[in-house]
Amino acid sequence: MSGFSTLVTVVALGGALLLLVAGVGHVARPQRVRSLLARQALLPSVVRVWTGRLLGATEVGVAVVVLGVVLLVPQLSTVGYALLAVAYAVLAGYAEALRRRRPGTPCGCLAGGRSTGLPVVIRALIFAAAAAAAAATAVAGSVGTAAVAGAVIRPGLELWLAAAVTAAAGWLVPELVSGGAVADSSGTPPPRPGSTVGTGID
Repeated sequence: MSGFSTLVTVVALGGALLLLVAGVGHVARPQRVRSLLARQALLPSVVRVWTGRLLGATEVGVAVVVLGVVLLVPQLSTVGYALLAVAYAVLAGYAEALRRRRPGTPCGCLAGGRSTGLPVVIRALIFAAAAAAAAATAVAGSVGTAAVAGAVIRPGLELWLAAAVTAAAGWLVPELVSGGAVADSSGTPPPRPGSTVGTGID
């Protein structure tokens, strides 16, 4: 693996691990997902109902497919990484729409309760770009060495450890640098000093 392909593979795998963690959290707390979607009010009510039911399972499913393909059928890694890229691109678009149209509302991506800021969008874009690049390098590797058995190498222990560190950083860094207000358990951020929001004063 070249330095670039190693880097994008590590980041993409980190993104898959983080998506798995997020999905498990959403499956475990469906009521919180539905509450946050209602607060965000970006989707029609019917769509919110189905999204609340399926979001966690979809995230877990995508992550399991990606990790399973990379581990068991590395020759098909392109498909897994491409799926991951699409998933993170959708998440980035939603987070950006939320940041612009409903400022102060948390995205509910992970356990953090801070309002959705630019770091959340950037995180999703980084994982989307890395997954797309990993898919492209997997294609190039397969085509360039089609006659060689095991053309796409399974990630070793070092890569998985690096991916785990990347996933942890992806979780923590946006929380640490966003500077957004911490929302309460219902997903509503506290009013800023001098704000009349929630006071009944127009």
